[in-house]
Amino acid sequence: MEPEVEVNELPIPSVLASSLARRGISKLYRYQYEAFKKIKEGNDVVIISGTGTGKTEAFLLPVLSELLNCEDKLCIILYPTKALARDQYERIKIYVNDLGIDVEVYDGDTPEHVRRRIYEKPPSILITNPDMLHFALMYVSKFKEIVSHVGYVVLDDFHMYSGVLGVHVHYILRRLRRFCKNTQYISTSASIGNPEEFARQILNRSVLVIQGVTERKGRVIHLMIKPQRRSKIIEASELTRIFLEHDKKCLVFADSHRVVELIKKVLDNYGFESIVMVHRAGLRPEDRRRIEHDFKTGKLKALITTPTLEVGIDIGDVDIAIMATVPPSYIKYVQRSGRVGRKGQTSYVIQIIGNDPISSYYEKHPEEFYNRKPEPLYVEPMNRDIASAHILAMIRDRPVRIDELNNFEYSIIKELEHAQLVYKKGRYYILTDLGKKYVNSIKSIRGIGDMVKIVSGRDRVIGSRELPIAIKELHKGAIYLHGGEVYEVVNLDMNRRIAYVKKLPKHYKHITTALYEVKPIINQVINTDSHKAYVELKIRETVYGYVVRDYLSSETIQEVELEEPVSYEFVTKGIILKFPEITFSSIDIVDFLERAKAYHAVEHALIIASNIVIGSGMTDLGGVSYPTGHVVIYDTYPGGSGLSKLLLSRIGKALEIAYKLVKDCTCIDGCPKCIYSPYCGNNNKFLSRRNAIKVFEYTLRGIDKYFSEDLLELPNVQSYT
Repeated sequence: MEPEVEVNELPIPSVLASSLARRGISKLYRYQYEAFKKIKEGNDVVIISGTGTGKTEAFLLPVLSELLNCEDKLCIILYPTKALARDQYERIKIYVNDLGIDVEVYDGDTPEHVRRRIYEKPPSILITNPDMLHFALMYVSKFKEIVSHVGYVVLDDFHMYSGVLGVHVHYILRRLRRFCKNTQYISTSASIGNPEEFARQILNRSVLVIQGVTERKGRVIHLMIKPQRRSKIIEASELTRIFLEHDKKCLVFADSHRVVELIKKVLDNYGFESIVMVHRAGLRPEDRRRIEHDFKTGKLKALITTPTLEVGIDIGDVDIAIMATVPPSYIKYVQRSGRVGRKGQTSYVIQIIGNDPISSYYEKHPEEFYNRKPEPLYVEPMNRDIASAHILAMIRDRPVRIDELNNFEYSIIKELEHAQLVYKKGRYYILTDLGKKYVNSIKSIRGIGDMVKIVSGRDRVIGSRELPIAIKELHKGAIYLHGGEVYEVVNLDMNRRIAYVKKLPKHYKHITTALYEVKPIINQVINTDSHKAYVELKIRETVYGYVVRDYLSSETIQEVELEEPVSYEFVTKGIILKFPEITFSSIDIVDFLERAKAYHAVEHALIIASNIVIGSGMTDLGGVSYPTGHVVIYDTYPGGSGLSKLLLSRIGKALEIAYKLVKDCTCIDGCPKCIYSPYCGNNNKFLSRRNAIKVFEYTLRGIDKYFSEDLLELPNVQSYT
């Protein structure tokens, strides 16, 4: 699709028209023209258009037009990361250089003299990130004066605010609106399945959706490959080796930091150690920036990355994107694919599938993989942990009047009052000294949950992991991969939240997988009907041992029992389903075991299906099953991420796909292609594909008929994860 609307059709200031002409821009896409009109009319909008199709121009032209006509208006542009904000600053600066419009970056790295300049003479455009906005509202009085003049707030890469980060952004914008009342909101994304609903959840207001174009210039060839006699890790490594030998720049994506590190380990063995690096969360920020710079300048030829490089920072020309794991959502596939061919060259996107259940599903249904629609996104504003932190921050911004709070926020503030973090003075709530101390202790909105530091050698911090996942990856005896190095955890001090590790030889070839159990307790029923419920849960996860495996063959070497099990307790949201109680044997003890295997397999299949239905990652949801037919699926992020709620809204589709997964497999009674999970706390024991088929068939013949009334009575018997 080519641009078709003449720029001179837009009612823009002549200086802006001349600036566009000097850049050779004489035509716009139809959607850019529509976005201009709707924004100028005063509407809040969400712009949905493909990667590299001009979303920046779509929001920037109406904003610049207004800023040229109204000098006392400001625009804040929010990017999800500091790196992306600074990257886009350079691009936006090109547009405004000859317009007399100032633009500045405002983040944790902004020098003090630049900050003073921003406070004294605010720029027309301020580029920042949610983290900086959060802290500036609390601690910088001059910043609060500036934002009273904000006319526009732009949220680029809007899809990045799904899940937990989106809950933070929901509350940060809620706090911002206390200081700027007449602000328009403009959001942009390459793909969102429910843009209007998602924007309403984040912004708490209605929006218009502007639908753009889906394709950009340049030929992109998509391939799906299934290796026959080697693992996905080896296949990804071999493909990368071939492309490197042909001087092609590669990005290799995986959704697990362990898979990323293993691919790096294999490529090091091939002799590419100096031109291949890992890029993932948990690395120090300065290391990540150096890696990005070296890749962009050509010093590095391949990056093995987790989703950290999905967002559009400029890392130069990329020829090949290799997906070593199936992305958890179509949106993520689109984002990763969008990293290649940005210079217009022919490029390739290679999806590797293996013997896991999701790969097996798409092997049988490849048309579903490539014909998918963007999944809906969701946030859970009623995450009490995050809401509590931001209500305290809101009071730190400025004392809160009672009539400013909705019912949910009022219930939170009463809890904070009971905890002696706030007190009431007249019509206002104010922080106590304890409350101020607590707010000041929050160093990052992305780490309000507990973190475990990873310490090597003489107290050198090499990274961190968030709880509860940390107890499964950093228990005593665990093998931890970091930056191409191999470490063994010698001790996990849960009181100090520190994992002490020692370096092992690079050629060390074993990995570990935690064995754990989950104990859920229902705290509160949020909503329920006859066969399913959405609830608040208290979850206690306990790691009691681990399995040692060969990292290439996955062969089990041994199972080890921890002398001292390690536990972590947190509150989250989840769903409870009660499946029909089916009799598999007339002998009680045999029947009990067969039912345990049936519902454990059902739980696995449902979590796998959730990846296909709602785009959740394999570690975003946890599960536990009981021989009674009860299955609990919960958000693994403390407080809740909203994913289990989204799964509940699509449970019918999830049941159908889970049934397909188990029915279509040709194994005897369970295998890695249907119900085995690498995250199973029972090491994939006590599972039966055949029994699960029977449960799904009963269920799908009549959900209301077969689900039981004792839905909320979780039994006090052995459970399986």
